[in-house]
Amino acid sequence: MRAFLDEDFLLQGEAARTLYHRYAENEPVFDFHNHLPPQEIFENKPMGNLANAWLDHDHYKWRAMRAAGVDEALISGHIRKDGSVKSDAERGGAEAAAKADYERYLAFVRTLQECVGNPLYHWSHLELRRYFGITEPVTEANARAVWDTCNALLAQPGYAPRGLLEKMNVRELCTTDDPLDSLEWHKKIAAEQGFCVKVRPSFRPDFILNAESPAFPDYILRLQEMDGRKFMTLEDMIAAVGRRMDFFKENGSVVSDHSLEGDFYIPAAYDAVNYIFQKAWIGKPLSHEDLAKYKGWVLVELGKLYARKGFVMQLHIGALRDNNAAMAAVAGKNIGEDSLQDFSYAAQIGAVLNAIYSTEPSARTILYNLNPADNEALATMAANFRNCQFGPAWWFNDHKDGIEEQIRVYARTSVLGRYVGMLTDSRSFLSYPRHEYFRRILCNFIASQVERGEFPWDEQVLGALVRRICYQNAVDFFGV
Repeated sequence: MRAFLDEDFLLQGEAARTLYHRYAENEPVFDFHNHLPPQEIFENKPMGNLANAWLDHDHYKWRAMRAAGVDEALISGHIRKDGSVKSDAERGGAEAAAKADYERYLAFVRTLQECVGNPLYHWSHLELRRYFGITEPVTEANARAVWDTCNALLAQPGYAPRGLLEKMNVRELCTTDDPLDSLEWHKKIAAEQGFCVKVRPSFRPDFILNAESPAFPDYILRLQEMDGRKFMTLEDMIAAVGRRMDFFKENGSVVSDHSLEGDFYIPAAYDAVNYIFQKAWIGKPLSHEDLAKYKGWVLVELGKLYARKGFVMQLHIGALRDNNAAMAAVAGKNIGEDSLQDFSYAAQIGAVLNAIYSTEPSARTILYNLNPADNEALATMAANFRNCQFGPAWWFNDHKDGIEEQIRVYARTSVLGRYVGMLTDSRSFLSYPRHEYFRRILCNFIASQVERGEFPWDEQVLGALVRRICYQNAVDFFGV
């Protein structure tokens, strides 16, 4: 019986251990997709206690706690509906807030004891070990000691957000930002000296694409006001979006991001799509067909602009969001009530990519699927286009089995040595051991090919390949 989470965790055999410890373990991190708040990185305030640092914005942990029957007050009771954290005063004073924080931490510890087979058990203990030096599994019996040890460290300057990023050897990260964002915090971070992590904005134009949203008319008006030019047509709006891309590029952005959650392409002529845009701008309802025509046309035009302006285009496909209306009424949106979508989109993504690459062959794209049933379809689609990657295992897939399968599918449908590696897709500053988790699984996968006699053992060749996947391939692909 092996010890839990030893130095050879997930590494089966000498080849896997060699690849990980000599070539993967100490590589830097380029986290090209996450949801960290740049304001918190700039302000670099203490994280508070372990409940604040570990639980405040980690929806994976919230979902597990709900599944374990924990009272919602101990899960999201400290969060306002807009996602911000309540003040101590709102929670009954500092003493009451501290007591409630320990209770929700303890509720998570109890939950964790039942999470056999859940990646949360691995991630949580990697977080405790890598950041805080806690080597024993956390249990209800040692919960108070773990709490006290971690809180003492979190009070130190090196455990504020910047220190946590530096501990994990993060070189660059890309946050997720609305096109109308002033990028105030990114500018302030860039202007400072002495912080070694490059913080880049990502261009996330959800409100531009989602013409069915009640917020769409006001958003387009705000875009027009910010641009300083009157929109007469859809082309005028797209031109303004291009100017916002330029602003993002000036401030270090190299990547865009889209969430596609239903049908997103029906071919349509410009005049028809312009009419749909005009309807949406004045708040008229759109049919399902209208919406797919609008999204498809806009997605293609944005894809062309990204290619011309040097952005990588990320497409995250297949989330079914905010399914529990009762919970949304209590705690707001984006609280972990999401799941897999199962719509058919292979022909749609093929048409979008074909339209982009036919005009802009230098385009660079990463495709992510949330439903693992789509792995083969998306991987083989990506291989149809130069500089188009089947992206890392995302969200509900970034567990051991999901990462292994994603790597396996990538390897058999493309060239594994060109893979761009892992990302966190996280709101938590403590999530970076997920890169280690991925690297261990990657090294074990490659070594398993060697152990079975399916690929020759050449330490120099395979070691260099591992290093590239862990860091350099992403740096090269994103051009940073």
